[in-house]
Amino acid sequence: MNPETSFVQLQRQLSGHVLFASDPAYGDAVEIDNGRIHLQPLCVVQVNSTEDVALCLRFAAQNGLRLTVKGGGHSATGYSLNAGGMVIDMSLLKAISLDLEHKVLTVQMGLRWSEVYTYLQDTGTGLIPIGGGCSSVGLAGFIQGGGYSFVSRSYGMSADNVRSATLVLADGSVRTVGIDSSGEDGELFWALRGGGGGNWGVVVSMDIDVHPPKSDKMFTAKLRFAADRAQQVIGFYNKWVETLPDAMAIYGIWGNSPDPARPDQSISTFGFTVIYNGHYADGASLLQPLLALGPLTCAIDALTLPEFELINGSSTQVEGRSGYIRAGVMPPEAFSPAAIAVFEKYMACAPSKDSFLVWTHAGGHISKPAADATAFVHRGGRFIPELKAMWDTPGQARANIEWAHAFFDALAPHFCGNYVNYIDPLLANWTAQYYGANYARLLRVKQAVDPVNVFRFQQSVGSDFEPGLATPLDLAPLNRTFID
Repeated sequence: MNPETSFVQLQRQLSGHVLFASDPAYGDAVEIDNGRIHLQPLCVVQVNSTEDVALCLRFAAQNGLRLTVKGGGHSATGYSLNAGGMVIDMSLLKAISLDLEHKVLTVQMGLRWSEVYTYLQDTGTGLIPIGGGCSSVGLAGFIQGGGYSFVSRSYGMSADNVRSATLVLADGSVRTVGIDSSGEDGELFWALRGGGGGNWGVVVSMDIDVHPPKSDKMFTAKLRFAADRAQQVIGFYNKWVETLPDAMAIYGIWGNSPDPARPDQSISTFGFTVIYNGHYADGASLLQPLLALGPLTCAIDALTLPEFELINGSSTQVEGRSGYIRAGVMPPEAFSPAAIAVFEKYMACAPSKDSFLVWTHAGGHISKPAADATAFVHRGGRFIPELKAMWDTPGQARANIEWAHAFFDALAPHFCGNYVNYIDPLLANWTAQYYGANYARLLRVKQAVDPVNVFRFQQSVGSDFEPGLATPLDLAPLNRTFID
């Protein structure tokens, strides 16, 4: 029997619509920011209301369909898709409104950060969200994983700025939880802020705080240095950033970039992306010690945060190419000579010239809450490196994946944990790495709100999956959502 016929009744009840492989829009609906992922669900349901989500959950339960939820499509390993099941696609849910008096933005979870930045820019209020540095990322997964922003040192994690969330639970019931919730609702709200997306229910909307920045325009800069200066410059940066005010964030990047002397050729460089939440002159003054080290290139500007995010937002996308992402969390002053030597060694032998590394500069207001104040446990982290191994053809996959895996295994002694938004199917001891001492509490929340484990995937809360790390690496975990 044609599987599409069993969905006729569901389609009649939906305000959204169901897509199958035979539909022209299906291909776009299963596209995510990683060309390596080729999972083919039975159907994609583009929901258009909270009621649609509840209908899908009930239908999936009645018909034995496994499901996943797709927001922005930036799942690092494709867990927003699946093979042979249902995908709930949130892309039609884009309502957004501003309560100017309370400085609270109500957002639906089909939005991407670029749309939020543009909306706030168009209000003329100057208010800013604590949003993604890659502006094409969706809100739901980003916030539920914690959410580092270029202004998190000023205002905390994105998850710290959530007032309330409305979600549909596994049984189709709708629940709103928030800062005033207690009991089971309070525990669920705790878990939603750092416990990772896809674990608890389908979040439909959130109320999030927005902030007036400390100046109309922020001081921003981009600097690049030749790779052979890493020990000197990153060694200086390692301690110098501890002297900076919370208003200044200095992210890192390492990869190939145009040679200033011969722009048609590329050279290996590392550098920094700088944003100062304050007056231009103050930011410029604070940056002087780094400028004194003599970068190869330096570009300085004055931009609003939305302008900065929209300009820089596409610089770290995979954009259809194949990619494998690894990450870690490093404590303060972790860029020791030994750690820098690992970066030097592996970046010099990357199989692909297009692979690159970025790192987040944390601390400031991120560090102020206790590690168990929300499910996001890594309050003491200072640097969050993210490696993107990128290649073009299937035959190049193993060399690039094994290089990336060996690279971050060599860095592991310098890590104090890992970041769930850069989820990695080949990460050993992943529950402790992502959640630390908060994991036992997350398990209790999971059992309370999803006792039959509807919201599950290979590395969901409660999964007993552990990757096999014998040589050669088993790459199967990179190509699936479910393990059974």
